Amino acid sequence: MKQCRKCGVYVDDDSANCPLCGAFVHEEITPTIYDYPAVDITKKRKLFWKISGFATIFTIALVIIINLAVNKKVSWASHVIFGFALAWICVSRPVIKRFCVRKYLTWGFIGVIALLFYINIWTSRLTNPWAFSLGMPIAILTWQTVLEILALSHKGGRGDYQISLTKIFALSAICIGVSFIWKNAYHWAWYICTARGFLDVLVLSFFAKDKYFSELKKRLHI
Repeated sequence: MKQCRKCGVYVDDDSANCPLCGAFVHEEITPTIYDYPAVDITKKRKLFWKISGFATIFTIALVIIINLAVNKKVSWASHVIFGFALAWICVSRPVIKRFCVRKYLTWGFIGVIALLFYINIWTSRLTNPWAFSLGMPIAILTWQTVLEILALSHKGGRGDYQISLTKIFALSAICIGVSFIWKNAYHWAWYICTARGFLDVLVLSFFAKDKYFSELKKRLHI
């Protein structure tokens, strides 16, 4: 008597199939052979970021050493350090964390604003704060436009875009106070940003009232 390899039932020697499950008694199991070995994408991605991180640290250290050797201080090397830091914060971090489009754009706009302030600091030492009075408001207005388009085009996750628009409105209102405290003056660009943000909140309050306020309560833990 033979035993079925699948269900364990004893089968006559002359039977080719199991009477219970129908499996072939003499069928041989051939191992699956792959032409190419399976590649772990996650390990390759981690290795890539480790190599990139090491190359970044090595480059920054080399630039600082050269700058100290030539100028006896860190001067132009700070530009290289800032460039690498900006790339890692605004590009590499969203990719590593696999952020959504909204968060990716958020970090991108934050990077643009940081770059504007950096240029302003090195050109006029903020004696003429054009980055705050003009550059940042333009970035905020562009940011608001992109979020509005995404909020209308995306069916899901609109609550996140609505909250982001509300945060930008609050930021614009705060910057009006900062401009008065800092320079004892009101910059017209921040009035435009605040009015634009107030219009967004007003539209959301009328046309998406239930979802918008429920999302606000959820975020504020009310």
